[in-house]
Amino acid sequence: MKSVLSYPGTMPHAQQIALALHEQGCLKTFVTGFHYSAQGWGDRLLRALPSSQAAALREQLLRRSIETVPHSLVQAYPAWEILRSIAARGGAGPLIVDRLWDLTSHRFDAAVASRHVPGADAIHAFEYTALASFQRAAQEGAARILHLPSLSSRHFESIRRRELARWKQLDDANAAYFSDRFARRQARRDAEIGLADLIVTNSALTARSHIAGGADPAKMLVVPLGAPPVLDRAQPPDGKATGPLRVVYAGNVTLGKGVPYLLEAWRRLPAAAHARLDIYGWIGLPADLLAPADDAIRFHGARPRAELFRAFEQADILVFPSLADGFGMVVAEAMAHGLPVIVTDMAGAADLVTPENGLVIPSADTEALTQTLAWCLDNRERLQAMRTAALEAARLHQWPAYRAALAGGLGQRLGSPGQGASAPQMERT
Repeated sequence: MKSVLSYPGTMPHAQQIALALHEQGCLKTFVTGFHYSAQGWGDRLLRALPSSQAAALREQLLRRSIETVPHSLVQAYPAWEILRSIAARGGAGPLIVDRLWDLTSHRFDAAVASRHVPGADAIHAFEYTALASFQRAAQEGAARILHLPSLSSRHFESIRRRELARWKQLDDANAAYFSDRFARRQARRDAEIGLADLIVTNSALTARSHIAGGADPAKMLVVPLGAPPVLDRAQPPDGKATGPLRVVYAGNVTLGKGVPYLLEAWRRLPAAAHARLDIYGWIGLPADLLAPADDAIRFHGARPRAELFRAFEQADILVFPSLADGFGMVVAEAMAHGLPVIVTDMAGAADLVTPENGLVIPSADTEALTQTLAWCLDNRERLQAMRTAALEAARLHQWPAYRAALAGGLGQRLGSPGQGASAPQMERT
């Protein structure tokens, strides 16, 4: 079964899907947006430049490289993604960036439908960039596999509206803009779900969310994401259980990630003077919601992954107070570095967490988060003991296991991908 994988980004989970298909001998093409080649002329130019800015730019671009499959199997359509990135980094407003994202998604999907679906036995595509591809695949008699990495948009929208009522300073003209476009965008997602022969989700939480939104549970295949390679052993942070409690947050600093609840809990924390909070990620909240931030809270902005992973090894616990995450890769990454976690029940990665390696709390609950942080202050030795268990949990959920589970699930539902199975005889929607 020759399969096309269509995803306009280069996130690790998409690359692992490409590798899973390639390992089965059935990847025809991995179609993406912008990807950076470490063997290209651009990389040679950046390596030749002596400036620190060139080195920093190269480090950022390498995050957009595809190394899991041969470059001969990769087809990129970078123009619109480059334009969108330039607009975002150049200070264009969020509405302009969103319009460019919407246009990029439609153009990318149309290119895949016309240039890559014909001749394929199956098309793997991601939500909101699958409709034209699936419509063409239905005409061609090709299998249609939809990957849903996020909660149902209906579910997310209900959470967004609830939270805007709670944090009224975020309910601005931009919020109205997104509300106005919700119905049209949801109709596109519903059409994709209806056309799909198989729907792959990254967690049981994601699957439940889409089933509640109307997706057919018989189409669902749940394959939890993998963790990066683990450390050989848990590394105790500098100073072990002495000094201030070191708490780290990693992710976009936004309402959806629950950061306002984290900051509110921190201000209520008894003995907060004995703790330090390091926040890594792009800041998308207004300054008045972040203030007051004293010396115990440090905002580092978006940083290279290597620096973030070092912070994991030096911290006592990761806090991930998300309001709506299909998985939350940062949880698996932290555990792979021996860091226990605090995660909410609205992150799919909570399935990895047990009392031995972390704590699961209700989302959008400042009091629960405050009490959990206070428990960490009082149980420093217990946190140290959790480090080894965190490593073991990550070791059981490595990417090779993810690829094996994905290949096995596809084989059971669609026929063995490694044996040239024909498209499934399913009722076409």
